[in-house]
Amino acid sequence: MSQKTAGAILPDNPPYITSRFAPERRETIPVRVGNRVIGGGHPILVQSMTTTNTKDIDATAFQTLELWKAGCELIRITAPTQKDAECLRDIVAKVRAAGCDAPISADIHFQPRAAYEAVKWVEKVRINPGNFVDSKAAGEMKEYDDASFETGTQKVYDAFAPLVREAKARGVALRIGTNHGSLSDRIMWKFGDTIEGMVESALEYLRVCEAEDFDQIVFSMKSSNPRVAIQAYRLLAHRLAAGAHKPYPFHVGVTEAGDGEDGRLKSSVGIGALLLDGLGDTIRVSLTEDPVHEVPVAKTLMKLCDTAHYPAVPELPESVSFYSYQRRDTRPVNLGALVAGGREPVAVGVHNPGSEALPKGDRKAEWINGETWPVFAGALHEEKLPAGKPVEICISDLAELDLVEIPEGDVLWSCDPFLPNLAGAYRHLAAWLDRQERQDLIVLRDHTDGSPTGNMGAAARLGAVLADGIGDLIHVESAAGVKAGLNLAYDILQAAAVRRSKPEYVACPGCGRTLFDLQSTTQRIRSKTAHLKNISIAVMGCIVNGPGEMADADFGYVGGAPNKVSLYVGRECVQKNIPEDEAPEALVNLIKSHGRWIEP
Repeated sequence: MSQKTAGAILPDNPPYITSRFAPERRETIPVRVGNRVIGGGHPILVQSMTTTNTKDIDATAFQTLELWKAGCELIRITAPTQKDAECLRDIVAKVRAAGCDAPISADIHFQPRAAYEAVKWVEKVRINPGNFVDSKAAGEMKEYDDASFETGTQKVYDAFAPLVREAKARGVALRIGTNHGSLSDRIMWKFGDTIEGMVESALEYLRVCEAEDFDQIVFSMKSSNPRVAIQAYRLLAHRLAAGAHKPYPFHVGVTEAGDGEDGRLKSSVGIGALLLDGLGDTIRVSLTEDPVHEVPVAKTLMKLCDTAHYPAVPELPESVSFYSYQRRDTRPVNLGALVAGGREPVAVGVHNPGSEALPKGDRKAEWINGETWPVFAGALHEEKLPAGKPVEICISDLAELDLVEIPEGDVLWSCDPFLPNLAGAYRHLAAWLDRQERQDLIVLRDHTDGSPTGNMGAAARLGAVLADGIGDLIHVESAAGVKAGLNLAYDILQAAAVRRSKPEYVACPGCGRTLFDLQSTTQRIRSKTAHLKNISIAVMGCIVNGPGEMADADFGYVGGAPNKVSLYVGRECVQKNIPEDEAPEALVNLIKSHGRWIEP
């Protein structure tokens, strides 16, 4: 048994940034990557990753150049073997000859020898502490004791220190990139499947770097669950400061976000929430699409979440948890058509839809605001409040909170959706209610012009608040219409891993390790399963992060060998080496065998 479980005790809300109410970019040391600098006050860099086979030198060089032309500022190429790493020499030579000056990063898993080769040719090397030395054993998790754990610590030093020395000598940066889906058995034994395990896995490798007097390091803490990623980056920022380490820069991203609007919203929730906290010095949006499509999405997110445009709001002591997801305690309120708050799911509503027909079924309007909702705090004395009904008080100026006379009966609270620092305002409101010892419900209100950019902005703002466990009802007003706002609200809740209302697809973006065409395969699976309810399906190109990242998924579809697919139920592989053309139907049959299928 592991010594710690998923309920590992974490610090009681130590600060991870200077202020959660006055957002500003976290100060970090500069890390030079070729002719660019990550952190140190320099602009956030956008990066992406090639999806070609690295041994196909011409194809990989061509895609690298396409990414550069699209505005990608740092380009990552996988090097799963030493042979792949040797190909980096010719790839880099070709792109430099074509005028591309973007730094190249090598992505390494399982093969230290590949890293030792790659460091000769690129400006940055990413290693995964979950599999650089340690790895997951096949089948059941390997058992450890204190002595064997410490032996493993020495193994990490012996294997990693030579790479650190070589990187230092050559002026190459290193990324210590933890993935929630690929924590080693050794770390899992001691810390469990926790964000604490993610952070400790990275810090173990940092200690090697510091012993070698090397500080050109970037960290990442990625997960396919945006909430996990948000919490892990927060905890790492705290641990670096508390441990008297240098403030190293962060590469921020959400893995396996998927494609289309779902992938963009999921990325907006996870990456956007971190950027709004001032965390992030380089970002990558991972979409199951042509990687060129990732670049404009990342640039849009950076603009939407530029903390320079978010004014400070008054700061109050907070009761929410920073490092684990816990819904803020509220008392349930009967709103007529539903009971909200308490242990009920976050509800979705609309305002006075008029003649527009509303959807039914899993994505219906669960409460409809009438003409008198909400009442702005400044007009409470002038409004005639509905007798015997809940009253929603909307705050347009936080200074009103200490002046407002709270009506008798059930009271709900919200913030004006046009407040410029909306996440900070909702944090202030929740802290104020907790200070008053009021367990009133909070309605999360936001707005969008209905465009993809507007929708991403709403997802980022509300995602930051939902990750804190704040919010009992959600309402997004869209210029595209009531139904569009209703669907967006449900999509944001799903992207934030708060509530599921349609199938969840965990799909990786692909790379040179991918063993089938991810884009077409994901669409085939989606076409067969999009009608299902409350089910999650992972589509993973290989086994590096696949089985771990899809641990929260009900079913997994993973590339196990060229043109062969393995099927999973949770973490357990139940069918291996299925021919690729037969695998989608085999997945359908697997879902049926577990009683989760319904006919379209």
